[in-house]
Amino acid sequence: MAESNFMLKDVASTLLGFLLFPTILIMPGYIVCWSLNLFDFRLRLLHSRLALSLLISIAITPILFYLLASLFSFSVVFIVLALCLVVFIVLVFIDRPSFSSFHNKTMIWAVTCALVWILISLFSLVDLQNGHELFFSVVAFDQTTRISLVDAMTRTGIPPANPSFYPGRPVQLNLLYFFWYIFGSIIDQIGGSQVDARGAFFASTIWCGIALMAVIAFYLRLRNKTNGANIWLLVLMGVGLLLVTGLDVLPVSLAIGFVPLGDIEHWNEQITAWVGSLLWVPHHVAAMIACLVGVMLALSMRRQTIARQYVLMTIAGVSFASAFGLSVWVTLVFVIFWGIWMGVSFLLGKDREVVVPLLFAGVIAFVLSYKFLAGVLAGIHGNGEPGGWLPIIFGVRSFLPLDTFTSSYSKIIQTAFRLVFLPLNYFLELGFFFLAGVIWVRQRRKELSQDQYYLMETILLGTALFVGTFMRSTLLNTNDLGWRAWLPGQFVLLIWGVDVLTQFLQSSQVRARISPRIKFYLTLLVVLGIVTTLLDLYLLRSFYYVTFGDEAGAQTYSARMAYQAVNQSLPEDAIIQYNPVKFIDRPSGLYGMHQSAISDRTAYGIPRNVYDAKVVAIRVIFDMENVSGWQAIDSLCQQNFIDALVLTSDDKLWQSLNVLEPERHSLYIDENYAVFTCGNYAGFSLP
Repeated sequence: MAESNFMLKDVASTLLGFLLFPTILIMPGYIVCWSLNLFDFRLRLLHSRLALSLLISIAITPILFYLLASLFSFSVVFIVLALCLVVFIVLVFIDRPSFSSFHNKTMIWAVTCALVWILISLFSLVDLQNGHELFFSVVAFDQTTRISLVDAMTRTGIPPANPSFYPGRPVQLNLLYFFWYIFGSIIDQIGGSQVDARGAFFASTIWCGIALMAVIAFYLRLRNKTNGANIWLLVLMGVGLLLVTGLDVLPVSLAIGFVPLGDIEHWNEQITAWVGSLLWVPHHVAAMIACLVGVMLALSMRRQTIARQYVLMTIAGVSFASAFGLSVWVTLVFVIFWGIWMGVSFLLGKDREVVVPLLFAGVIAFVLSYKFLAGVLAGIHGNGEPGGWLPIIFGVRSFLPLDTFTSSYSKIIQTAFRLVFLPLNYFLELGFFFLAGVIWVRQRRKELSQDQYYLMETILLGTALFVGTFMRSTLLNTNDLGWRAWLPGQFVLLIWGVDVLTQFLQSSQVRARISPRIKFYLTLLVVLGIVTTLLDLYLLRSFYYVTFGDEAGAQTYSARMAYQAVNQSLPEDAIIQYNPVKFIDRPSGLYGMHQSAISDRTAYGIPRNVYDAKVVAIRVIFDMENVSGWQAIDSLCQQNFIDALVLTSDDKLWQSLNVLEPERHSLYIDENYAVFTCGNYAGFSLP
């Protein structure tokens, strides 16, 4: 098989997918905004319209596409998108939105920020290639699952068939939130052979980063009643703060150079940097954006007619329904916040008229997400795990360096130590944002009940603080709830950070609200936060090369060549199997766009005893030694519904290739990987 430049293929696929994404992340939102004139959409300039269209699309299309694809098919989704394209063109032609006098300067900064993020994403996501050596990023640990799901949706629809489990029939995968991957699947299908599941998913990550910049810009514009020139300075500050994170570089530098998994965040119970969250878990960030759209709609209800309030809250309810399928954990924080916000509004007495519309939004969200919720509950019920576990438990946030020294103490003493050191824990994780938050509260504590934005932000930050400190999830080995619950809180602290930084720009004739000493500390924390982000990007990209060297690169290149042969040669419904005893075989998820009989990369909802039995039955094939031919292997493949085997030099069966290959031509073979058809595909011939 001819050599391939996979790095260029990844870049081309990602960029083409990026160019296709406006069909689903701009046009639907534009139509809704124009039709309902959300946030005075028809009076806004083109760049503001596009930013707002992006936010509304992320808020409404996940649940829309899910319902259309699950109740009907992807064909209906494509019909709706075609209609949106036509309506969008007509609206732009009729309305002809204008630009502002400072539009060119604004656009230069906006395009520059977008281009910087695109370059960061490409550097961090695509495989880097050097001849016959290929290296994926540490982020590929999670992409193994994400890309598998995008491909499964393309092949099997919504909900997708579990790509890691085939007991003789497709098994629907319900036990996870998967709305974000619907976007990738749509672009994968629109892009045809030029955009694969990898490129589509990478493109979705880029657009999520752009949407995060857009929600910062739009929220600051709503919140701060300043002229256009000043607001864009605030927006640039907010977008720039996305590069700032905590002080992880300090404890990691003292850890004798050891960084687990090549990710700087893993030294502690993490509050993930903005760049890290976008690269690792864009769906959680998208859920936060969708929920913030709902919050901004609620903030705009004042002085609106009752009918208009319910229109706005209908869209807010749709936003929360979308968010639920994007991230259960992030949405949980907003659900708790929403309830507290309603209670505070009622008790303060000034905004009691909005309580019922806020409740109405919750009802809309529940009704629209009921089908998805029912699927999740069915997945939990069908999991077959022994009873007794709960998905969420109470417990004080971990401080891993401290826990190492207190592990021998009782639970009560360990909890007491965690509480005492909680401020230090959060200072190290938040850095600049910790100090900025303290300064902001001290300066504006008397204004909290007077300003609706300040009040909302305080309640949202308090909710994130409570959930992230005292609640933890148990579905995974990691505390996913504790990590992701902080995203809304991080957004509030970023906005407050902009407020604090604006005081750096005050004229010397104006009395400064913060002292030169505090300004120095803030500047130092910003620098350390940026250094931490840059170091993390370096570690994510260089870990595999530095740790495993050229040999790992050659094996990855062989793996991708092998799966390329599979993807080009076999039908999409063929079942491909690697040795299932391997822990999350990365190449099978990153490059293998086919169903597996059993795999741990998306083993959600499979009862443990069923999973283990399937692994034992299939590993027999890869552990066979001194075979005399294909007969026994074909029989086992038929019993386990396997159509092709992906062998590596680590498998015991590899030692019998001198017997097997003369009898059956391989789809691919080199010193590291070999692919053979088997079972019902034993007589398969290349097209």
